[in-house]
Amino acid sequence: MPNKKDENSILVVAGDVGEKLDDVERCFRLCTKKFDTVFYSFGNHELWCTERDETCSYEKIKSVFEVCEKCGVKTNPSEEIPVENQGENARQAVFIAPVHSWYEQEFDTEDDVEAPDDVTVPSVEKVMTDYRLCKWPSLEEWKKEMTTMEKISSNSSSSSSSSARNTTEKTYSNDYYISRKIDALNDEDGKFERFLENVKRAKMEGKDVTVITFSHFLPRIELIPEKRFLLYPKLTQAVGSHILNKRVERVTRLLHLGESGKDKHTHAFGHTHFGWNLVLENNVRYVQAALATPKEWVRRPRSLVVGDFFSNTPGNAPLLLYDVATNAFSGSSTNEEYNPGLWAKYYEENARDPSNKTLAPWVLEYVSRIWGSRELKKSMMMSSNAKASPLPGKSGEV
Repeated sequence: MPNKKDENSILVVAGDVGEKLDDVERCFRLCTKKFDTVFYSFGNHELWCTERDETCSYEKIKSVFEVCEKCGVKTNPSEEIPVENQGENARQAVFIAPVHSWYEQEFDTEDDVEAPDDVTVPSVEKVMTDYRLCKWPSLEEWKKEMTTMEKISSNSSSSSSSSARNTTEKTYSNDYYISRKIDALNDEDGKFERFLENVKRAKMEGKDVTVITFSHFLPRIELIPEKRFLLYPKLTQAVGSHILNKRVERVTRLLHLGESGKDKHTHAFGHTHFGWNLVLENNVRYVQAALATPKEWVRRPRSLVVGDFFSNTPGNAPLLLYDVATNAFSGSSTNEEYNPGLWAKYYEENARDPSNKTLAPWVLEYVSRIWGSRELKKSMMMSSNAKASPLPGKSGEV
């Protein structure tokens, strides 16, 4: 955090501030003292119901938003942010948009990895704390409501042939309905449509448009290492959302990135605790600078560092995401010393290969030790040949 308030600074907070509302408010009070403007979208931790009077995670979102309003933290997309010192012919237009989201298991579209026969990797419902501490008492109502809406939409867009009438209904995870319900928050009072209209107007006025969207969860599966590299290979089922990505892509399509090179779009995200700064094929820059825990910074700092961001250093500032003065994102210069993040660098140099289902050595050791049979654990204790994970390299060998 800076020692004093920067009157021209904006802070983007992509969720997981705290589980208790008092802690969330305490954090925001500090942030608004240090930064001129603070934007925020909630993460999964804020929706944990840990107090006796907290019985619904969806209702808790409203409580979190009330804290934001009290502290002056913005949870809606911005109008055009004034850019100073541009003169009479102002050419830059900057917009920031929090995108509220949840994950769905359907986000995981890649094949499962091959674990040893005597290793049983448990489901996300058994491993992820969200399934125990998040409460969704209206879930069945949401399912009926959304299923009815989908049937009406399907009937209006399909033919009346018997083959159309006899199609089998698709089965979705519970998370899918939660994700859709939370995504709808972005449309309340028409705020997201107004945001898109403001961006479109700035383009029509001939301005160079920069849009920063952000969410807690991942909009694309390419933003997390392949399953064979993950200590919990099923993590992909609880990190991202296609529903989220559809919303983010509406911004991307509006900007026509790559045609002039002047318009820019970056999307910041959180949740997975991997340092990340990488441009994908759609010309969108995806960034994560995870605060993480002190223990994580001690155990695996290489996978957390991005740019010059190293949160375990006392007094270190958040990652500089965008500088209006230079009209550039962090990592967009030709400076070869910039660190895009361990895994982002890996995927700059190696194609993603989900068809490779062989667990990385450190993952094989871990899942065998944690979820292996009693006999396997015993044999591992006797051999004790666990090795530290090596640095991914350009060769693709890990």
